[in-house]
Amino acid sequence: MNRDNYIGGSISTRIHENNLLTRNDLERLNDYDSVDEVLSALNDSSYRESIQELNRPEEYEKILDDELKNSYELIEQTAGDEKLLQYFRERYNFHNLKVIVREIVQEESYANLYSGIGNIDLAYIKRQLSSDNIELGFLESLDIEGYEPFNKSLNENDIYVDYAKEALNKFRQTNNPKDIDISLDKSYYKKLLIDAEDIDLDELKKYTKERIDLINVKTLLRIKAQASEASDLEDALISGGYIDPERLVELAPADVNHIVVKLANENINKYLVRSLDDEKSLDQNLLDLEKAIDDHQMDYSRLAKSMTYGPEVLMNYIISKESEIKNLRIILVSKLNSLPKEFTLERLRETYA
Repeated sequence: MNRDNYIGGSISTRIHENNLLTRNDLERLNDYDSVDEVLSALNDSSYRESIQELNRPEEYEKILDDELKNSYELIEQTAGDEKLLQYFRERYNFHNLKVIVREIVQEESYANLYSGIGNIDLAYIKRQLSSDNIELGFLESLDIEGYEPFNKSLNENDIYVDYAKEALNKFRQTNNPKDIDISLDKSYYKKLLIDAEDIDLDELKKYTKERIDLINVKTLLRIKAQASEASDLEDALISGGYIDPERLVELAPADVNHIVVKLANENINKYLVRSLDDEKSLDQNLLDLEKAIDDHQMDYSRLAKSMTYGPEVLMNYIISKESEIKNLRIILVSKLNSLPKEFTLERLRETYA
């Protein structure tokens, strides 16, 4: 990767960074008592146009969705490199895959649930998952002498078709809807590792592996909280991180503090230390670990602060904007439900600005 290709894009992105909400901005917004007041205060920000088009304050999700789409379009125009954004779009691609698979399984339409930030060809994938195409795939797998499938040109969406088929097959074996999510979550991180290799940034590869480790620890705690079987943990753990999943299975019977001690030499340990404690309930530990996982992402993002230019600067803007939108959602949901301001403040994620 030639870092010089990102000089112009980095300069433009640094200018847009000035419009990101700071921690002080978020704390000020949290001091308001209603959704109306928060939205009124945001009228002086980049959210202005979307707020003016809003019919009811309770429809604030549209504002957040519009802002995120605008941010992706901005960096897409600035980057001139599809690979950078593809890594971040995967989250929405796999959300859309989950919707497609559920539509097929439940024979319902969930068109309103699709994310516009994903960039996979939904119509193509649906066609490939239809009964006729599944039968065609079966015929191709038989390796019948003289059989030549027609129109077998490669499509960039085929890898997503395979991920969806894998999830469908798993569901048909178990008839358990949660297996759709488990299968596609595993495929999601597999694809992130592929994307990180394509981008060829060592720190991004390291970050992705660490995130897999953190997600696996979160899965371990969730299954402990549900008092589920060890086999459920084995099925749910994701490969590709620094920590062997089998090691986490062995740690499953241990208490939380013991797990933290046993993982003391791992890269993710500082996030475990700051979030996990036996004196808290497993549910509270899960909430705090989720926050630590987001903090881990912001720590990766902050690497861009020390760089004059490079792909990290553009990637940081997307990470920071997604964190900003998550924080605004926390605040707006809290106002809508009249939650205590102190509780809301504790749930806010770290910011770049």
